Amino acid sequence: MPSATPHIISPFDICMFAHNSLTNDGRSFKQAASLAAAGWRVALVGVTIGGEDLPAVETRDGYQIIRVKTRLLAKRLPGTWGKLLRLALAVPRAALQLRRTRARVYQANDFTGLLVVALAGIWRRPVVYDSRELFFDRWPKGVHYPLKYPLYALRPLEGVLARRAAAVITVSRPIAERMAQKLRIPQPALVLNAVDIRQTGTAHAIFPADGRRWFVHTGSLLGGRHLAELVAALAHLPPDVALALLGDGPLRPALEEQVRALGVNDRLLFVPPVPVMDIAPTIAQAGCAAVLTTPHITNNYFALPNKFFEALAAGLPLVYSPIPEVERLAREYGLGAVCDPDDPRSIAGAVMQVLEPEANARCRENALKAREILNWEQEEKKLTGLYRRMMG
Repeated sequence: MPSATPHIISPFDICMFAHNSLTNDGRSFKQAASLAAAGWRVALVGVTIGGEDLPAVETRDGYQIIRVKTRLLAKRLPGTWGKLLRLALAVPRAALQLRRTRARVYQANDFTGLLVVALAGIWRRPVVYDSRELFFDRWPKGVHYPLKYPLYALRPLEGVLARRAAAVITVSRPIAERMAQKLRIPQPALVLNAVDIRQTGTAHAIFPADGRRWFVHTGSLLGGRHLAELVAALAHLPPDVALALLGDGPLRPALEEQVRALGVNDRLLFVPPVPVMDIAPTIAQAGCAAVLTTPHITNNYFALPNKFFEALAAGLPLVYSPIPEVERLAREYGLGAVCDPDDPRSIAGAVMQVLEPEANARCRENALKAREILNWEQEEKKLTGLYRRMMG
């Protein structure tokens, strides 16, 4: 458990910055813990903009978490615009905190992190850019988002700053290739966001053991994940097949209404979000996992989503969308069945294919073999190796 610390111990060897409140940032936590275990003094700096009551400083797994707080206008301006304003107000304080760590190397997580690190004016020290997504390619064409076009004005800046970075890392091979092409940089190093299977948690929810066969989806209930089609697939599956959605989000009311309209609400289980370490033990009760990512959004098409690694950690067969990297790995290791994520009947057919006992046993065995290769223990070697080369 995290424990509060009374003060910040500086200077640090490595300072990482993330533009979130550092409550459930699994990749940052894994990276910081691995770098600390390798012997470096690590600070992980974040920004609290949602009014959460979180400690300003705490120690976790050998590294320090430092949160920059801003409570201005928290009540008067709720929602997205309020958070954006508070983030803007927090940037100068975050930049000052970064300088105060006096780190030998800085790591900027995502483009927003890279921007804050640049504003902190610390380019005399090496900067690592960890791009976890294609920041400017996250919206489908035609979708109205007020900030999309103002943000596009910053797109050339990513290339300028990435070319100044000492190293760039990312989370999938297709994203690395696209970044190299679009930003005119050497191909970024791959550090996959795999699960640390050395850390085992406990199941946070028990799926009803009434003879049902479960399939599961992990992650926030957001657009771009074919959740409506996944729920609609229940109408094309036998009555003993049920779906568990692990996570929460703005689409939950619409999904609840949909499942009532279909008359299958007794076959859908909503499971509240659980700690990262407990996801695999919780979903291991299912027969397979859905990894449905829309190919209609550029970032999603090139991604290798967290839910892929969560399913592997649980030893589950996959029902997956034909996006390049998921399909490549699923075929290479024999992990499950592909489907058309826009077609509920196709999803249902793939679910039945991998729930068939012989196929299920074969895919489970393959998933367990794959997770011995695609796990954080292997990925942290790449990360610590990169830092060793950089820091001498």
